[in-house]
Amino acid sequence: MYNNDIIITPQFTTDTISGSSPKNLFLNFMTAEDAAICDEKNYLSSKHFEDLHVIETKGLFETDWHFELLPPSCFWLVFQFIGHSERVSTTQTTLSNGEYIGFYSRDKPQKIQMKAGKTWMVLMGIKIDDAAIFTSEWPLLATSTTADHPPFSAINIGYRVKQVFEKIKQYTASPFSLQHKICYHLCQLIDIYHEDLKDKVRALQKEDLALYHQATLYIRDNYMDKDINRDKIAEVLNVSVRNLYRAFEGKDTNIKNAIQIIRLHKARELLRDTKMTVDGIAFRLHFSTAKYFYRQYMQLFGHSPSKERELHIKSKKKKR
Repeated sequence: MYNNDIIITPQFTTDTISGSSPKNLFLNFMTAEDAAICDEKNYLSSKHFEDLHVIETKGLFETDWHFELLPPSCFWLVFQFIGHSERVSTTQTTLSNGEYIGFYSRDKPQKIQMKAGKTWMVLMGIKIDDAAIFTSEWPLLATSTTADHPPFSAINIGYRVKQVFEKIKQYTASPFSLQHKICYHLCQLIDIYHEDLKDKVRALQKEDLALYHQATLYIRDNYMDKDINRDKIAEVLNVSVRNLYRAFEGKDTNIKNAIQIIRLHKARELLRDTKMTVDGIAFRLHFSTAKYFYRQYMQLFGHSPSKERELHIKSKKKKR
């Protein structure tokens, strides 16, 4: 087992440090003392500067493996340049080739599971003493959820991120200025991530609005279907139930109520234009009982179904 104050690597020991590091790394300021793994094929190195922590791993790993991030509380950005990984937590957070993501580590180790094959990953973390100050500058990084279930999205690594890493790539070990340079670039990367999250939120909002209109149109066209429900709508629209729910968030109604409201408006039409009984209308529109239909009609329109028919008859007589 390799263990320093940043990471634990249960599968590896200091015996795996036997060669020069791979070519074309991003964190070229790492020294031999920083290496946890360094042989012909595989490399893992970590370093910390007071409140900053940086890790880079690269190579061709024959089997799945993992390492653990140790406390203290940090905000991390993880850049998966090549390969696949996941952060093992309450809900597993998968990161694919060419993506990056942010997360918080708190008071317990965070396990990073690496998949076998070609890998190139960089992690950069900054210690967070006061989350309120940190998130006042980057509000989308605020979270009310637990540390092992962050709300942050994986984002494709774009040109701006690559440009920052090209600058970081030029740095070699230096006793004073290096940590200030890395801190500056980490803040740049957090800025970029925050802007990328904003863009993703805006894109999701557009997608959600389009999905909301698709769902309401489907409900209007199929409200007479006895079996219409959230699962069927999601299946027909080829989306997950979770995404369908999200499309209705912040609206005046939810999926179940949207179906019911359209049925109640149809009930009003039938009360006005036909001689069907109230019980017959309730049955036709798939309300569980006539009593439930009465109650929901009263709640929406402010009077009973019978009163609706009575008011409509009086209105027609006045027009004659």
